[in-house]
Amino acid sequence: MFLGCSAFDRHEKNPQGYYEEHFWSCGPKALEKAFSALNEKATRKDISKTIQAQPRPFIELLSFFDKDAVQITWPKDVKRVAKKYGYEIISIKDFDQLDPKKDVALVLIYTDLDNYHWLCFPVDKNIPEYWGKNTKISKIYILKKI
Repeated sequence: MFLGCSAFDRHEKNPQGYYEEHFWSCGPKALEKAFSALNEKATRKDISKTIQAQPRPFIELLSFFDKDAVQITWPKDVKRVAKKYGYEIISIKDFDQLDPKKDVALVLIYTDLDNYHWLCFPVDKNIPEYWGKNTKISKIYILKKI
């Protein structure tokens, strides 16, 4: 079986057992922005640790083929973090339903199979056109205090 260079060029966990590359990835960044907009204190490092505290065997497997897979934040991770901080997730389909005066949302965009990115509405601007006309919206999660 040929694994390529990625099998030998992997991100390592820090002494506490966390992938530090995930601390600075788009999922924790978008969640940090959202919580800040909601006047919550949550750092991307703490958010990432919450995400990484759960077993992530598929991430481990993917990292053999692409070392940057350790930066992935799945929608279920976002939901778990929101719940931990006392928020429910309301999923909507249409970006135009968001109200910049009252809504804070996490938006997962993509252009192709391996190009996904989390953003925070209304903090991040021009979300539907983030990557130009090829930008597609996968998920929109409004955060509401429980």
